[in-house]
Amino acid sequence: EISTSEELDQLEEEAKIYVRNCQRNALNSLQQELNAERAHTIDVIEDLITTSNSGKQLEVLVKQLNTAPDLGRKDMVSVIRRSLWLTAAENMPERDRLMELYQQENEKNSDRYHSKQFSNTAESPLVVPIQPIIYNESSKPIDGREILNACFSANFSRDPRIVAFGEDVGAIGDVNQGFAGLQEKFGTLRVTDTGIRESTIIGQGIGLALRGLRPIAEIQYIDYLPYAMNVLIDDLTTMSYRTFGGQIAPVIVRTRGHRLEGIWHSGSPMGMIVNALRGMHICVPRNMTQAAGMYNTLLRGNEPALVIECLNGYRLKEKLPANVGEFTVSLGKAEVVKAGT
Repeated sequence: EISTSEELDQLEEEAKIYVRNCQRNALNSLQQELNAERAHTIDVIEDLITTSNSGKQLEVLVKQLNTAPDLGRKDMVSVIRRSLWLTAAENMPERDRLMELYQQENEKNSDRYHSKQFSNTAESPLVVPIQPIIYNESSKPIDGREILNACFSANFSRDPRIVAFGEDVGAIGDVNQGFAGLQEKFGTLRVTDTGIRESTIIGQGIGLALRGLRPIAEIQYIDYLPYAMNVLIDDLTTMSYRTFGGQIAPVIVRTRGHRLEGIWHSGSPMGMIVNALRGMHICVPRNMTQAAGMYNTLLRGNEPALVIECLNGYRLKEKLPANVGEFTVSLGKAEVVKAGT
């Protein structure tokens, strides 16, 4: 049943009220927590005041903490550290108690502000079970692009949540034919062309991923990735961190490059990428079979990733794995291609 305009307006208004209430409740909860932490910190310092030679200076710090206009944890940690500095030459149980509080707060704040860059759950691609690659008598050499095509086709058949979109991804199956024929096979809703708008492509991927879909957002060439860097850095890579693991957006950004034969369509700005995109997996496959294994692994995990395929590999011959949509590879570990002596 299709909702009427009035019903949609009512839903929108109810959503606004709900969000405002959630915001208000969250702020109130945080303020109560901070006030309780401040009260405990002041209690510990006041115990120290009664025995310390720096009692007057400590009283000033307590007053500052009591009257802080916009109380934050930084204020409390700062006062604790200054109190410890003022009493550095004194050895007493009250100071030991303050030091213990300082160490406890450091541990808590480390978890609050230095964790959850990745989801670190049982669904992380880093812990996806490794399924070895299988070759059999039907594993004939084919173009690398056909390996990817078979991989995408198998995964689209396996998981109806997977969608792909980007410049030329739909009608022609991307500029290197990795999606050739898949729009006809799976429909225009799942394999879609977009305009030349890299930033919006990534934003579209984030929105779809937040709603439970598994998007493959294609940036046609790695040279165009800088146009999307703001959204990648501010929104996608920080999603898990800034929500303390409360939200995930497992977008797979697919692109290609490394040819290094000209100014356009062949770049390899890996230094920029590795340093800027902390919070998503950076995958650089050495061939299209390894790329397929990476896609298989990432599509079974729940974290964002960037896969950069090698432009020179699409028409190189590789043997088609019998389990092209099933085998997985280990992420974050060096691959030993040939053992040395």
